[in-house]
Amino acid sequence: MSEVILELKNVCMYFGGLKAVDDVSFDIKKGEIMSLIGPNGAGKTTIFNVITGVYVPTSGEIWFKKVLLNKYKPHQITKMGIARTFQNIRLFKQLTVLENIILAMHCRRKIGVIQSVLRLPGYHSELKKVTKRAEELLDYMGLLGKKDEKAENLPYGEQRKLEITRALATGADLLLLDEPAAGMNPQETTNLMELIEKIRNELQKTIFLIEHDMKLVMGISDRIVVLDYGKKIAEGLPHEIRNNKKVIEAYLGKEVANATA
Repeated sequence: MSEVILELKNVCMYFGGLKAVDDVSFDIKKGEIMSLIGPNGAGKTTIFNVITGVYVPTSGEIWFKKVLLNKYKPHQITKMGIARTFQNIRLFKQLTVLENIILAMHCRRKIGVIQSVLRLPGYHSELKKVTKRAEELLDYMGLLGKKDEKAENLPYGEQRKLEITRALATGADLLLLDEPAAGMNPQETTNLMELIEKIRNELQKTIFLIEHDMKLVMGISDRIVVLDYGKKIAEGLPHEIRNNKKVIEAYLGKEVANATA
């Protein structure tokens, strides 16, 4: 895991007088599971937003596979190989599970909108290939049996899993997961930990996640970055973060730190 896939250099994101992200630098190595933690309002989701092109950083640089991302649009960044999930699930709830995945694969399709609408030559053969690939992904994620159900009818935990499947369907090398365990019970969280490690190990994906569940963070992270009031206050291995006095004071608290030891 020596090859750097993503690098933030002195990134700042200001909203008027508010410094949401203040001179933050770190890198993520290929094949790594990296977690970003910190109190609410620390700037974690803003970091995700500047990486994915939702915001253009006020200053600093974001590099992905040695390409400067600062001026690219979200759809361009997705096509380059970065996909994300959201804290608040954003599925097409009235569409089926399979349709959600097929839509996510749009950025990799060769047939354009006009060709699709007019059903021009090549449309049906490509749709067949895309459907097959979507079903393979759903099978891998344990959702193939639900492919014809509306997304809104899935249990909460499976909706979360579908969102991750949709991110995978873009063909991304780097997955940004925004609080994937939010709202999950302990068993669902354990299953999620196993799933994230499976995706990293078997599909060779790099994972960058925001999470408040310290059992998950400490259990699967190779490294952890900690933000507080927009500033990076720590970076290191799980045991280093668990025992870092600044992190304990700002976020973990002694009881949580002891509980995750």
